[in-house]
Amino acid sequence: MTGHLSGNVGDGGLLPADAARFIPQKPPFVFVSGLIDCGETYAVTVFEVPSDCVLAAGGVLREGGITEFMAQSCAAFVGYRDFLAGRTEPSVGVLGALSRMKIDSLPPVGSKLSCRVETVGDFGGMQMFYAKVHMDGGRLVAEGRLTTSGLGNAG
Repeated sequence: MTGHLSGNVGDGGLLPADAARFIPQKPPFVFVSGLIDCGETYAVTVFEVPSDCVLAAGGVLREGGITEFMAQSCAAFVGYRDFLAGRTEPSVGVLGALSRMKIDSLPPVGSKLSCRVETVGDFGGMQMFYAKVHMDGGRLVAEGRLTTSGLGNAG
C-alpha cells in the first residue's frame, strides 16, 4: 500500500495507537478510541459504544454520536499527521458542514464501530473529508462528507 504513514507515537510502537492523544476532546465527549491505520489521504479509527455514552439513548448511539465519531475520526487523522510533523498538541477545529449524509442504522450500545475517512480536498484551511462508518466489521452504518475548519493549522 503506497502512501502509508508511520512513526513512533511515543508509546513504544507504531499504529494502532490510542486516538485520544491526537484529538482535543476530553471525556466524556471522546468518540474515537483507536487509530488503527493511516495513510497520506486516509485513516481508519475504531470506537466501542460504551453503556454510559452521552449521545446514546434507548440502547443505541444516536445520530449525533455517529456524526461525532466521524468528526473525531477526521481530527484523529489530522492530529496524527501533525504529531508526525513534530506538533505536540492536537489542533482545535470545528465541523463546518455535513453533506450527503446517510445514516442506515443506529448501532446498539456495545457495538464496535470503525470509520474510514478520506481527504477529499483542502481549500485554504477548510478541509473536506468523506467518511464511512461500519459496525462490527461489516454492516454500513453511515456515510457522508464533513467539512472542517482549523484542523492542522496549529503552530
